[in-house]
Amino acid sequence: MELLQLRYFQESAVNGSFAKTAEAHNVPATSVSAAVKRLEKELGRPLFDRTCNRIRLNDNGRHFLKTVDTMLLQLEQAVISLQAED
Repeated sequence: MELLQLRYFQESAVNGSFAKTAEAHNVPATSVSAAVKRLEKELGRPLFDRTCNRIRLNDNGRHFLKTVDTMLLQLEQAVISLQAED
């Protein structure tokens, strides 16, 4: 599991689009989609329901998003704390 996969998952869940996430990171949408698919494969569960160019968080995704949100917030706070020590 990679941090970038988690960020792509979180952002795609929030904005409901791999394309919007890709645009924000200046990468192809296929890269975001592939990263999320690798994450889902590693977890052994789908996080999104996919239909014709649309994604929607499923129950697994909603549950996982809560944990990812908390974890990424704590990571950001740790970085800020370390930077403040300089």
